[in-house]
Amino acid sequence: MATTSQNIFLTKKEKLRCIQCGKRILVGKSFVAESEKHKGTCFSCSPFGGYVLLPPGDAAMTRRSKKHSTLCGVVWAWNQRRKRYERQGQLVEEIAIEKAKIECEKDQGIRAEKNRKAAIVREQQDKEYIINFAIAIRRRYPNCPVKREFDIAKHACEKYSGRVGRTANAKEFDDKMIDLAVEAHIRHAETNYDDQFGKGKRKKEIRKEVRSDINQVLKHWKK
Repeated sequence: MATTSQNIFLTKKEKLRCIQCGKRILVGKSFVAESEKHKGTCFSCSPFGGYVLLPPGDAAMTRRSKKHSTLCGVVWAWNQRRKRYERQGQLVEEIAIEKAKIECEKDQGIRAEKNRKAAIVREQQDKEYIINFAIAIRRRYPNCPVKREFDIAKHACEKYSGRVGRTANAKEFDDKMIDLAVEAHIRHAETNYDDQFGKGKRKKEIRKEVRSDINQVLKHWKK
């Protein structure tokens, strides 16, 4: 029988109430519901009392502990900088974690070898993606300085950076995503943008000041 999963949000709202006990759920406290826009319960009224938090990071442990647990509570916390919820781990039964550990120990060597081979494949794919992204930049901006497209692509597509090159649209070589990557490079490499910080100006104001310089470079590179 498949494990039943539920979302547990470390809420960022102030007006949520438990549908069972009626108590307010304070900011940062657990709210069990499909989303913060749906009705749900506080942690005390949820069935997760006594469950143990398994941190993220080990895919095999995550998958196997969920399999052995009656319920699985996926914990989400709000990242203010990225404006999105991010997974913080899952709540499962303690016995489920113990069973998962035993299974993982048995095939640790096999999984390690598979992960090693997969990492090699991913690294090669990433190199190819950066090269193709650079080619797309050169195609759209033929007057870009020689080999500059590779600097732009490497920066925009850096792993785990959250930059534009890691978005789904960028991986389709969308013109808008390419433009954003090139604009970001020009902002830092072709204007005095970085030198304006620490002078009492806001980021938005500085960006506005260098906008015309960026547009001029874009126009020249695109001829």
